[in-house]
Amino acid sequence: MKNIITIFLKEMKRVFSDRRMVFALFFPGIMIYALYTIMGNFMKNDNFNGAVKNTTYQLVYTDNYNDESEEIPVLLSYLDVTLELENKGNKMELTEIKTNEVDDYKTLIKEQKYHLLVVFSDNFEKEIYSEVEENKANVSLFYNGESNASSTLYSLTSSIIGSAYNNYTVNIENKTKVEANLGNKDSGIVQVFSLLLPMLTISILFSSILSLCPEAIAGEKERGTLSCLLLTPIRRNEFVLGKVLSLALLALASGTVSFIGTIMAIPNLLGVDAIPFAPLEVFLLFFIIVSTLLFFVSLGVAISSLAKTVKEATSYLGPFMIVFMVISLASRAFGNTPPIWTSFVPVLNLTVSINSLLNGGSNLALLLGLTVVSNIAYTALFVFIVTRLFNKERIILA
Repeated sequence: MKNIITIFLKEMKRVFSDRRMVFALFFPGIMIYALYTIMGNFMKNDNFNGAVKNTTYQLVYTDNYNDESEEIPVLLSYLDVTLELENKGNKMELTEIKTNEVDDYKTLIKEQKYHLLVVFSDNFEKEIYSEVEENKANVSLFYNGESNASSTLYSLTSSIIGSAYNNYTVNIENKTKVEANLGNKDSGIVQVFSLLLPMLTISILFSSILSLCPEAIAGEKERGTLSCLLLTPIRRNEFVLGKVLSLALLALASGTVSFIGTIMAIPNLLGVDAIPFAPLEVFLLFFIIVSTLLFFVSLGVAISSLAKTVKEATSYLGPFMIVFMVISLASRAFGNTPPIWTSFVPVLNLTVSINSLLNGGSNLALLLGLTVVSNIAYTALFVFIVTRLFNKERIILA
Protein backbone atom coordinates (compact mmCIF):
# COMPACT_ATOMS: atom_id res chain seq x y z
CA MET A 1 0.00 0.00 0.00
CA LYS A 2 2.88 2.35 0.85
CA ASN A 3 4.38 1.89 -2.63
CA ILE A 4 1.03 2.60 -4.30
CA ILE A 5 0.77 5.87 -2.33
CA THR A 6 4.34 6.77 -3.37
CA ILE A 7 3.54 6.34 -7.07
CA PHE A 8 0.21 8.14 -6.54
CA LEU A 9 1.92 11.19 -4.99
CA LYS A 10 4.65 11.17 -7.67
CA GLU A 11 2.01 11.27 -10.43
CA MET A 12 0.03 14.04 -8.71
CA LYS A 13 3.21 16.11 -8.39
CA ARG A 14 3.97 15.56 -12.08
CA VAL A 15 0.57 16.87 -13.13
CA PHE A 16 0.16 19.79 -10.74
CA SER A 17 3.70 21.05 -11.34
CA ASP A 18 2.86 21.43 -15.04
CA ARG A 19 0.60 24.43 -15.75
CA ARG A 20 -0.31 23.04 -19.16
CA MET A 21 -1.70 19.85 -17.61
CA VAL A 22 -3.59 21.71 -14.89
CA PHE A 23 -5.15 23.88 -17.59
CA ALA A 24 -6.08 20.79 -19.64
CA LEU A 25 -7.64 19.25 -16.55
CA PHE A 26 -10.20 21.96 -15.87
CA PHE A 27 -10.54 23.62 -19.28
CA PRO A 28 -13.14 21.08 -20.60
CA GLY A 29 -15.74 22.12 -18.00
CA ILE A 30 -15.27 25.80 -18.88
CA MET A 31 -15.51 25.01 -22.59
CA ILE A 32 -18.69 22.95 -22.12
CA TYR A 33 -20.39 25.81 -20.28
CA ALA A 34 -19.26 28.43 -22.80
CA LEU A 35 -20.15 26.42 -25.92
CA TYR A 36 -23.52 25.21 -24.64
CA THR A 37 -24.49 28.73 -23.56
CA ILE A 38 -23.47 30.20 -26.92
CA MET A 39 -25.41 27.47 -28.74
CA GLY A 40 -28.48 28.11 -26.61
CA ASN A 41 -28.36 31.83 -27.34
CA PHE A 42 -27.86 31.13 -31.03
CA MET A 43 -30.80 28.75 -31.18
CA LYS A 44 -33.03 31.33 -29.51
CA ASN A 45 -32.05 33.95 -32.06
CA ASP A 46 -35.10 35.24 -33.92
CA ASN A 47 -33.38 34.74 -37.27
CA PHE A 48 -32.79 31.06 -36.53
CA ASN A 49 -36.05 30.09 -34.92
CA GLY A 50 -39.05 31.07 -37.01
CA ALA A 51 -41.52 29.98 -34.31
CA VAL A 52 -40.78 32.72 -31.81
CA LYS A 53 -42.28 35.70 -33.64
CA ASN A 54 -45.77 36.52 -34.88
CA THR A 55 -47.15 33.05 -34.18
CA THR A 56 -50.66 32.11 -33.11
CA TYR A 57 -50.34 28.93 -31.08
CA GLN A 58 -53.27 26.52 -31.24
CA LEU A 59 -53.58 24.66 -27.95
CA VAL A 60 -56.25 22.13 -26.89
CA TYR A 61 -56.81 20.79 -23.38
CA THR A 62 -59.16 18.29 -21.72
CA ASP A 63 -62.09 19.47 -19.58
CA ASN A 64 -61.47 17.14 -16.60
CA TYR A 65 -58.85 19.27 -14.84
CA ASN A 66 -61.25 20.72 -12.25
CA ASP A 67 -64.81 19.64 -11.50
CA GLU A 68 -65.55 22.72 -9.42
CA SER A 69 -64.38 25.59 -11.60
CA GLU A 70 -64.87 26.81 -15.14
CA GLU A 71 -61.68 28.87 -15.15
CA ILE A 72 -58.85 27.76 -17.41
CA PRO A 73 -56.14 25.60 -15.77
CA VAL A 74 -53.44 27.43 -13.84
CA LEU A 75 -50.80 26.02 -16.19
CA LEU A 76 -52.47 27.58 -19.24
CA SER A 77 -52.99 30.92 -17.54
CA TYR A 78 -49.26 30.99 -16.75
CA LEU A 79 -48.53 30.11 -20.37
CA ASP A 80 -50.82 32.87 -21.66
CA VAL A 81 -49.11 35.47 -19.46
CA THR A 82 -45.67 34.26 -20.55
CA LEU A 83 -46.57 34.69 -24.23
CA GLU A 84 -47.86 38.20 -23.53
CA LEU A 85 -44.64 39.11 -21.72
CA GLU A 86 -42.60 38.00 -24.73
CA ASN A 87 -44.21 40.83 -26.69
CA LYS A 88 -43.18 39.39 -30.06
CA GLY A 89 -46.57 39.15 -31.68
CA ASN A 90 -47.23 35.70 -30.24
CA LYS A 91 -50.81 34.73 -29.37
CA MET A 92 -52.50 31.62 -28.02
CA GLU A 93 -55.90 30.20 -28.91
CA LEU A 94 -57.30 27.71 -26.39
CA THR A 95 -59.78 24.95 -27.19
CA GLU A 96 -61.39 22.84 -24.46
CA ILE A 97 -62.22 19.27 -25.47
CA LYS A 98 -63.83 16.18 -23.94
CA THR A 99 -61.57 13.39 -22.73
CA ASN A 100 -63.07 11.00 -25.28
CA GLU A 101 -61.82 13.29 -28.05
CA VAL A 102 -58.12 12.95 -27.14
CA ASP A 103 -57.30 10.39 -29.84
CA ASP A 104 -58.95 12.53 -32.52
CA TYR A 105 -56.88 15.54 -31.51
CA LYS A 106 -53.69 13.49 -31.41
CA THR A 107 -54.33 12.86 -35.09
CA LEU A 108 -54.81 16.58 -35.65
CA ILE A 109 -51.51 17.26 -33.85
CA LYS A 110 -49.83 14.83 -36.24
CA GLU A 111 -51.40 16.68 -39.15
CA GLN A 112 -50.04 19.97 -37.68
CA LYS A 113 -53.50 21.52 -37.40
CA TYR A 114 -52.86 22.12 -33.68
CA HIS A 115 -49.62 22.79 -31.85
CA LEU A 116 -50.09 21.23 -28.41
CA LEU A 117 -52.50 18.84 -26.68
CA VAL A 118 -52.65 18.96 -22.87
CA VAL A 119 -54.33 15.95 -21.22
CA PHE A 120 -55.09 16.29 -17.51
CA SER A 121 -55.84 13.41 -15.17
CA ASP A 122 -59.32 13.51 -13.57
CA ASN A 123 -59.80 16.44 -11.20
CA PHE A 124 -56.16 17.33 -11.73
CA GLU A 125 -56.06 20.64 -9.86
CA LYS A 126 -57.48 19.03 -6.74
CA GLU A 127 -55.29 15.94 -6.81
CA ILE A 128 -52.06 17.98 -6.95
CA TYR A 129 -52.64 18.81 -3.30
CA SER A 130 -53.20 15.17 -2.32
CA GLU A 131 -50.67 13.71 0.09
CA VAL A 132 -51.31 10.18 -1.11
CA GLU A 133 -48.42 9.13 -3.35
CA GLU A 134 -50.56 6.72 -5.38
CA ASN A 135 -52.98 9.53 -6.25
CA LYS A 136 -50.34 11.77 -7.76
CA ALA A 137 -51.87 13.88 -10.55
CA ASN A 138 -50.57 13.66 -14.09
CA VAL A 139 -50.45 16.03 -17.04
CA SER A 140 -49.54 14.70 -20.48
CA LEU A 141 -48.25 16.96 -23.23
CA PHE A 142 -48.37 15.95 -26.89
CA TYR A 143 -46.73 17.85 -29.72
CA ASN A 144 -45.39 17.40 -33.24
CA GLY A 145 -41.62 17.57 -33.35
CA GLU A 146 -41.69 18.26 -37.08
CA SER A 147 -43.12 21.72 -36.39
CA ASN A 148 -40.96 24.48 -34.90
CA ALA A 149 -44.07 26.16 -33.48
CA SER A 150 -45.24 22.93 -31.84
CA SER A 151 -41.79 22.18 -30.42
CA THR A 152 -41.45 25.72 -29.10
CA LEU A 153 -44.83 25.63 -27.35
CA TYR A 154 -44.05 22.20 -25.88
CA SER A 155 -40.69 23.41 -24.49
CA LEU A 156 -42.25 26.56 -23.06
CA THR A 157 -45.10 24.64 -21.41
CA SER A 158 -42.73 22.02 -19.98
CA SER A 159 -40.52 24.72 -18.47
CA ILE A 160 -43.36 26.42 -16.55
CA ILE A 161 -45.13 23.30 -15.27
CA GLY A 162 -42.97 23.35 -12.15
CA SER A 163 -43.99 26.96 -11.47
CA ALA A 164 -47.68 26.17 -11.74
CA TYR A 165 -47.98 22.91 -9.80
CA ASN A 166 -46.56 20.57 -7.18
CA ASN A 167 -47.04 16.83 -6.62
CA TYR A 168 -47.52 15.85 -10.23
CA THR A 169 -46.07 13.64 -12.94
CA VAL A 170 -45.61 14.43 -16.62
CA ASN A 171 -46.52 12.03 -19.44
CA ILE A 172 -47.10 9.05 -17.13
CA GLU A 173 -50.19 7.04 -17.97
CA ASN A 174 -50.97 3.77 -16.14
CA LYS A 175 -47.52 4.06 -14.50
CA THR A 176 -45.88 4.01 -17.93
CA LYS A 177 -43.99 6.81 -19.65
CA VAL A 178 -45.70 7.91 -22.87
CA GLU A 179 -44.02 9.52 -25.86
CA ALA A 180 -44.73 13.24 -26.08
CA ASN A 181 -43.65 13.70 -29.70
CA LEU A 182 -46.36 12.53 -32.10
CA GLY A 183 -44.37 13.52 -35.19
CA ASN A 184 -42.08 11.32 -37.22
CA LYS A 185 -39.00 13.32 -36.26
CA ASP A 186 -37.81 16.19 -34.12
CA SER A 187 -37.77 19.80 -35.23
CA GLY A 188 -34.59 21.28 -36.67
CA ILE A 189 -33.53 22.82 -33.37
CA VAL A 190 -33.75 19.57 -31.42
CA GLN A 191 -31.99 17.74 -34.22
CA VAL A 192 -29.10 20.18 -34.08
CA PHE A 193 -28.89 19.84 -30.30
CA SER A 194 -29.02 16.05 -30.42
CA LEU A 195 -26.40 15.96 -33.17
CA LEU A 196 -23.87 18.43 -31.78
CA LEU A 197 -24.05 18.04 -28.00
CA PRO A 198 -22.85 14.42 -27.72
CA MET A 199 -20.10 15.05 -30.27
CA LEU A 200 -18.91 18.20 -28.49
CA THR A 201 -19.06 16.51 -25.09
CA ILE A 202 -16.99 13.54 -26.28
CA SER A 203 -14.35 15.71 -27.96
CA ILE A 204 -14.02 18.06 -24.97
CA LEU A 205 -13.79 15.27 -22.39
CA PHE A 206 -11.32 13.25 -24.46
CA SER A 207 -9.08 16.29 -24.98
CA SER A 208 -8.08 16.16 -21.30
CA ILE A 209 -7.08 12.50 -21.74
CA LEU A 210 -4.82 13.43 -24.65
CA SER A 211 -2.97 15.79 -22.32
CA LEU A 212 -2.70 13.51 -19.27
CA CYS A 213 -2.35 9.89 -20.35
CA PRO A 214 0.42 9.74 -23.02
CA GLU A 215 2.90 11.10 -20.50
CA ALA A 216 1.78 8.70 -17.75
CA ILE A 217 3.76 5.59 -18.80
CA ALA A 218 5.19 6.29 -22.27
CA GLY A 219 6.84 9.37 -20.78
CA GLU A 220 8.48 7.22 -18.09
CA LYS A 221 9.80 4.88 -20.81
CA GLU A 222 11.08 7.76 -22.93
CA ARG A 223 12.95 9.33 -19.99
CA GLY A 224 14.31 5.95 -18.89
CA THR A 225 12.81 6.28 -15.40
CA LEU A 226 10.41 3.33 -15.71
CA SER A 227 13.17 0.71 -15.65
CA CYS A 228 14.78 2.44 -12.67
CA LEU A 229 11.49 2.53 -10.78
CA LEU A 230 10.89 -1.18 -11.32
CA LEU A 231 14.36 -1.99 -9.95
CA THR A 232 13.16 -0.68 -6.58
CA PRO A 233 11.02 -2.83 -4.21
CA ILE A 234 7.89 -1.46 -5.92
CA ARG A 235 5.89 -4.26 -7.51
CA ARG A 236 4.64 -3.83 -11.03
CA ASN A 237 0.98 -4.09 -10.09
CA GLU A 238 1.57 -1.46 -7.37
CA PHE A 239 3.06 0.84 -9.98
CA VAL A 240 0.05 0.38 -12.26
CA LEU A 241 -2.46 0.90 -9.44
CA GLY A 242 -0.64 4.02 -8.24
CA LYS A 243 -0.74 5.48 -11.74
CA VAL A 244 -4.37 4.56 -12.36
CA LEU A 245 -5.57 5.83 -8.96
CA SER A 246 -3.87 9.18 -9.42
CA LEU A 247 -5.27 9.61 -12.92
CA ALA A 248 -8.69 8.45 -11.69
CA LEU A 249 -8.67 11.19 -9.04
CA LEU A 250 -7.65 13.73 -11.66
CA ALA A 251 -10.45 12.44 -13.90
CA LEU A 252 -12.88 12.83 -10.99
CA ALA A 253 -11.78 16.45 -10.54
CA SER A 254 -12.03 17.15 -14.27
CA GLY A 255 -15.36 15.33 -14.50
CA THR A 256 -16.78 17.33 -11.61
CA VAL A 257 -15.89 20.60 -13.31
CA SER A 258 -17.33 19.32 -16.60
CA PHE A 259 -20.51 18.25 -14.83
CA ILE A 260 -20.91 21.66 -13.17
CA GLY A 261 -20.35 23.35 -16.54
CA THR A 262 -22.95 21.08 -18.16
CA ILE A 263 -25.59 21.60 -15.46
CA MET A 264 -25.08 25.37 -15.40
CA ALA A 265 -25.37 25.56 -19.19
CA ILE A 266 -28.43 23.31 -19.63
CA PRO A 267 -31.01 26.05 -18.76
CA ASN A 268 -29.32 28.45 -21.20
CA LEU A 269 -29.16 25.73 -23.81
CA LEU A 270 -32.82 24.74 -23.55
CA GLY A 271 -34.12 28.25 -22.90
CA VAL A 272 -35.65 27.44 -19.51
CA ASP A 273 -35.32 29.03 -16.07
CA ALA A 274 -34.36 25.91 -14.12
CA ILE A 275 -32.73 22.52 -14.67
CA PRO A 276 -35.48 20.37 -16.25
CA PHE A 277 -34.18 17.09 -14.77
CA ALA A 278 -35.20 15.16 -11.68
CA PRO A 279 -32.61 15.00 -8.83
CA LEU A 280 -31.94 11.31 -9.58
CA GLU A 281 -31.26 12.13 -13.24
CA VAL A 282 -28.85 14.94 -12.24
CA PHE A 283 -27.12 12.53 -9.83
CA LEU A 284 -26.76 9.88 -12.53
CA LEU A 285 -25.57 12.42 -15.12
CA PHE A 286 -22.69 13.30 -12.79
CA PHE A 287 -21.65 9.66 -12.49
CA ILE A 288 -22.03 9.13 -16.25
CA ILE A 289 -19.57 11.94 -17.01
CA VAL A 290 -17.13 10.78 -14.33
CA SER A 291 -17.39 7.08 -15.25
CA THR A 292 -16.85 7.95 -18.93
CA LEU A 293 -13.70 9.86 -18.01
CA LEU A 294 -12.52 6.88 -15.93
CA PHE A 295 -13.03 4.67 -18.98
CA PHE A 296 -11.06 7.15 -21.11
CA VAL A 297 -8.26 7.21 -18.49
CA SER A 298 -7.98 3.41 -18.37
CA LEU A 299 -7.92 3.28 -22.18
CA GLY A 300 -5.31 6.05 -22.27
CA VAL A 301 -3.09 4.24 -19.75
CA ALA A 302 -3.35 1.02 -21.76
CA ILE A 303 -2.33 2.83 -24.97
CA SER A 304 0.47 4.64 -23.13
CA SER A 305 1.75 1.26 -21.87
CA LEU A 306 1.99 -0.08 -25.41
CA ALA A 307 3.71 3.02 -26.83
CA LYS A 308 7.45 3.67 -26.68
CA THR A 309 7.29 7.47 -26.64
CA VAL A 310 4.83 10.22 -25.72
CA LYS A 311 4.52 11.17 -29.38
CA GLU A 312 3.67 7.59 -30.32
CA ALA A 313 1.07 7.33 -27.53
CA THR A 314 -0.55 10.59 -28.67
CA SER A 315 -0.66 9.37 -32.27
CA TYR A 316 -2.36 6.15 -31.13
CA LEU A 317 -4.96 8.00 -29.05
CA GLY A 318 -5.81 10.57 -31.73
CA PRO A 319 -7.83 8.22 -33.98
CA PHE A 320 -9.90 7.11 -30.97
CA MET A 321 -11.39 10.60 -30.77
CA ILE A 322 -12.52 10.34 -34.40
CA VAL A 323 -14.03 6.90 -33.78
CA PHE A 324 -15.84 8.12 -30.65
CA MET A 325 -17.24 11.16 -32.48
CA VAL A 326 -18.56 8.89 -35.25
CA ILE A 327 -20.21 6.74 -32.56
CA SER A 328 -21.80 9.85 -31.08
CA LEU A 329 -23.37 10.63 -34.46
CA ALA A 330 -24.73 7.08 -34.69
CA SER A 331 -26.70 7.58 -31.47
CA ARG A 332 -29.33 9.61 -33.34
CA ALA A 333 -30.45 6.42 -35.07
CA PHE A 334 -32.03 5.21 -31.82
CA GLY A 335 -34.35 8.20 -31.34
CA ASN A 336 -35.60 9.43 -27.96
CA THR A 337 -36.07 5.94 -26.51
CA PRO A 338 -32.93 3.89 -27.23
CA PRO A 339 -32.84 0.15 -26.48
CA ILE A 340 -31.31 -0.85 -23.16
CA TRP A 341 -28.41 -2.67 -24.82
CA THR A 342 -26.94 0.69 -25.93
CA SER A 343 -26.02 1.39 -22.29
CA PHE A 344 -23.42 -1.40 -22.52
CA VAL A 345 -21.56 0.08 -25.52
CA PRO A 346 -18.78 2.50 -24.45
CA VAL A 347 -19.21 6.12 -25.60
CA LEU A 348 -22.49 5.24 -27.32
CA ASN A 349 -24.02 4.94 -23.84
CA LEU A 350 -22.95 8.49 -22.98
CA THR A 351 -24.39 9.94 -26.17
CA VAL A 352 -27.74 8.12 -25.96
CA SER A 353 -28.00 9.17 -22.30
CA ILE A 354 -27.54 12.84 -23.22
CA ASN A 355 -30.08 12.54 -26.05
CA SER A 356 -32.60 10.82 -23.77
CA LEU A 357 -32.18 13.51 -21.11
CA LEU A 358 -32.68 16.32 -23.62
CA ASN A 359 -35.67 14.68 -25.27
CA GLY A 360 -37.35 13.22 -22.18
CA GLY A 361 -36.97 9.57 -23.20
CA SER A 362 -38.46 6.69 -21.19
CA ASN A 363 -36.57 4.30 -18.85
CA LEU A 364 -34.12 7.10 -18.09
CA ALA A 365 -33.06 5.92 -14.62
CA LEU A 366 -32.41 2.37 -15.85
CA LEU A 367 -30.53 3.56 -18.95
CA LEU A 368 -28.35 5.99 -16.99
CA GLY A 369 -27.70 3.53 -14.17
CA LEU A 370 -26.59 0.74 -16.53
CA THR A 371 -24.36 3.22 -18.36
CA VAL A 372 -22.49 4.02 -15.14
CA VAL A 373 -22.11 0.33 -14.23
CA SER A 374 -20.86 -0.66 -17.70
CA ASN A 375 -18.33 2.21 -17.81
CA ILE A 376 -16.90 1.15 -14.45
CA ALA A 377 -16.73 -2.47 -15.66
CA TYR A 378 -14.79 -1.43 -18.80
CA THR A 379 -12.47 0.66 -16.63
CA ALA A 380 -11.71 -2.36 -14.43
CA LEU A 381 -11.10 -4.48 -17.55
CA PHE A 382 -8.51 -2.06 -18.96
CA VAL A 383 -6.77 -1.79 -15.57
CA PHE A 384 -6.51 -5.59 -15.55
CA ILE A 385 -5.09 -5.53 -19.10
CA VAL A 386 -2.45 -2.94 -18.15
CA THR A 387 -1.46 -5.02 -15.11
CA ARG A 388 -0.95 -8.05 -17.37
CA LEU A 389 1.00 -5.97 -19.88
CA PHE A 390 3.47 -5.00 -17.17
CA ASN A 391 4.38 -8.65 -16.74
CA LYS A 392 5.90 -8.61 -20.24
CA GLU A 393 9.51 -7.40 -20.41
CA ARG A 394 9.20 -6.19 -24.01
CA ILE A 395 6.48 -3.78 -22.87
CA ILE A 396 8.51 -2.47 -19.95
CA LEU A 397 11.75 -2.10 -21.92
CA ALA A 398 9.99 -0.71 -25.01
